[in-house]
Amino acid sequence: MSTIQTSPLHTDFAVQVHANIPDILEDPDAIQQLREIWQRSPVMIFRRQSLDESELVQLTALFGTCDKSVRKDIQSPYHQEIIYFSTLKYADGRYIGGFAGGEDVDWHSDQTYQLRPATGAILYGTEVPRDGGDIYWANQYGAWERLPPDVQQLIDGRTGTFRYAKRYALLNTLELKDKSKANALINLPDAHHPLVLTHPKTGRKALYADPTTLVAIDGLTEQESDDVLPLLFEAGGHPTLAYRHKVHNGDMMMWDNGCTMHRRDEMRLDQPRLMKRTTFRLAPDQYCLPQA
Repeated sequence: MSTIQTSPLHTDFAVQVHANIPDILEDPDAIQQLREIWQRSPVMIFRRQSLDESELVQLTALFGTCDKSVRKDIQSPYHQEIIYFSTLKYADGRYIGGFAGGEDVDWHSDQTYQLRPATGAILYGTEVPRDGGDIYWANQYGAWERLPPDVQQLIDGRTGTFRYAKRYALLNTLELKDKSKANALINLPDAHHPLVLTHPKTGRKALYADPTTLVAIDGLTEQESDDVLPLLFEAGGHPTLAYRHKVHNGDMMMWDNGCTMHRRDEMRLDQPRLMKRTTFRLAPDQYCLPQA
């Protein structure tokens, strides 16, 4: 296998990877190259791929342990490791998948409200709308570096309290209409994660402060938390740290939630969209994980 080539999309943070996924699934050397690229560049974009669902699951499993969604209503009927985001409908009028349209919840990192978040994520666009729905990622290594030294000193080594109820209040009204599902998530116990994650291979520090779920900094008074949290949120979503991606059919996007945040532009319901996502658990000796 020759060396896999990349092109920078936003410094070393986001790169386009010039590889055809089906051609390298059985090539251990190529997969190792991708692992090394991903440790340096936590957002990888593979353009114009042609993948079936079994190949998407196979690729995911080469990087970590696949999650199986508890949300059966948005799960693929063929592979329980895959969930759908879509504006399409079944014949009976139900939406195919979740998060059908409207606005996103702004900058966030997936599963921060869970005790053991799955930080790896892959999103594959099979049907992409013509307008809207651009996806953004923000570099949380850069967010840490933007913080004033006194704030860095204050939060390094501290944990934060992350709560799903805060995100639920921001969700699109089309999402989680089922009250039993909503109540189950709202009643999840608070999660506590470090506010600063250190990559075990590169030694780089990343801010881990999801504004949609982080409600307090452990060990600080309520007033102290209220003073510091806006500084963390401003740094995390600063425009200079963001890469904006115009998604096309066949684009596969892979990112590390431990050192990035993401959001998307508003989605319109009158344009077809079908995105397929997997999430997976990464090895703690290879990636920065938010377990306290």
